[in-house]
Amino acid sequence: MRISISVYFFLCGMIFSSWAARIPAIKDKFSLNEAELGALLFMLPLGSITALPFAGWSVHRFGSKGITLISIIGYALLLYCLAAGQQLIFLYITLFLFGFFGDALNISMNTQGLSVEHELNKPILSSLHAMWSFGALVGAVAGGWTLKNNMSTEQHLLIIGIASMVFSLVIYSWMIKDSVHGEQGQKIFAWPDKALMLLGLICFCTALCEGAMADWSSLYYRQVLGDHGGVSTTGYTAFTFAMAGGRFLGDRLITSFGHKKMLMANGLFIAAGLSLALLWQVSLSVIIGFALVGLGVSSVIPIVYMIAGRSKTMAPSAALAAVSTIGFTGFLFGPPVIGFIAHETGLRIALSVVVFLGLLIFILSGKGIRKGQ
Repeated sequence: MRISISVYFFLCGMIFSSWAARIPAIKDKFSLNEAELGALLFMLPLGSITALPFAGWSVHRFGSKGITLISIIGYALLLYCLAAGQQLIFLYITLFLFGFFGDALNISMNTQGLSVEHELNKPILSSLHAMWSFGALVGAVAGGWTLKNNMSTEQHLLIIGIASMVFSLVIYSWMIKDSVHGEQGQKIFAWPDKALMLLGLICFCTALCEGAMADWSSLYYRQVLGDHGGVSTTGYTAFTFAMAGGRFLGDRLITSFGHKKMLMANGLFIAAGLSLALLWQVSLSVIIGFALVGLGVSSVIPIVYMIAGRSKTMAPSAALAAVSTIGFTGFLFGPPVIGFIAHETGLRIALSVVVFLGLLIFILSGKGIRKGQ
């Protein structure tokens, strides 16, 4: 059962990165300028946020096993539709639905992961998120190979979509059934309590850090190099590899140190890593600093999901959806805010916001997470 849910996480990451690898081709196909592409790409997070309350309700009502299968099949089908569409309005609608099914898959997968974790009586959620990162890496490499070999966008995404559906159906029977109605007294539609709001805020800070690194780290690294011919993605690559490695090690570390100490350490890693990258503007310092940020970011969201899944006031799926709704706004609004600050003050000062967020994660975890968690 652990292998089966790991495969779903892997496929989810591969599907998403396959779409990301083909964004330039979609831009060229419809002759979009940067502003038009930005408006189009906004449909994905819009669909994701729209899905969150529905995903929490549907998983609570029907169970994570079936919703995971339905979501990933829809996700894979929509991947091909993104390539096959011939009209821009069709692409807008499809990308909205792609975000919708993607986040429904996210909530159902993590709920299934919590059920497996309960059966095994040990933490596994961090390693499951590592499988998402590994799937994203495989999807990116495969995307590069298809571009190098002049494979069309339609052929590429059709192959990924079919392979994902086939593997999803094959491993479905090894998924486990979780409680459809949850424990007595748990609610599905309710305002998050103080504890869930705190977890959502920690998730928000982490998502903003991750979004800032994804959107701005390569530009900052190029500035450090002074445009002397270096590979500008080296710093971000260090970040992603460290994040994936941290997720693979996260479960063992959580078992040894507990949720609270791990979250506090993660916050310090984020703050220290970005401080190193910003204070010493040489290539090696930036690479090491970005890697430390990757380690810091790596296990925060899995830990937050583990704690949220134990909520006494809301069903696990609803608690995950509530925390994700708060946290996801970090991905949605964080990078543009960093861009605005950078425009006014410079990128170096703008990225110092990440240092503050790392310290905030440390403080919130120290004061808000109960001892023993």
